[in-house]
Amino acid sequence: MYDEKETKLSSIERVLQDHGGHVARIPAREIVVDPRVRLKCLVPVCDSYNRGLMCPPNLPMVNEFQEALRLYNIALLVQYRQFFVPERERHYADVFGGARKLHFMINLGEKEAFRLGFRFAAGLIGGACHLCDECVGIASGKPCRHPFEARPSMEAMGIDVVATAEKAGLSLRFPVSDEVVWNGLLLID
Repeated sequence: MYDEKETKLSSIERVLQDHGGHVARIPAREIVVDPRVRLKCLVPVCDSYNRGLMCPPNLPMVNEFQEALRLYNIALLVQYRQFFVPERERHYADVFGGARKLHFMINLGEKEAFRLGFRFAAGLIGGACHLCDECVGIASGKPCRHPFEARPSMEAMGIDVVATAEKAGLSLRFPVSDEVVWNGLLLID
């Protein structure tokens, strides 16, 4: 049984690595959840707060997420490193191109996990969803244009990404200078 699960987890990791992700496997209980992270969606207020369908307050509360998190065994922390030009020459697309790449990888990893029998596999991305140039938003009353791809961020769920990366043995530095390290998470039951 162990060998079969290990083979499946290795297959998921390979899918992520084949698309440029650096993957660290950790016990799900080591994911650091801190309500102050979610507070940063409000203080100072993020421009996606109450606008993006995958952003607070349109998501479960931190304590509800923690309750669900307790049911997971394994987490795959995925990093995608993006180098770019000096700040004065940066464009929006340059910065968030890496976010889209990470989002794509998380979707692929989640799909592979589900295919292998992990029916409760769940992916979280880094930062607000950037699948669309502009989210349809709550006020429109319209549904998400990408309901099977859109995912909430680790931060919106209250995950301390820096502390979790440290526990996983991955580096993450702030403030950002010449490199952005996008982080995502794949929860495996």
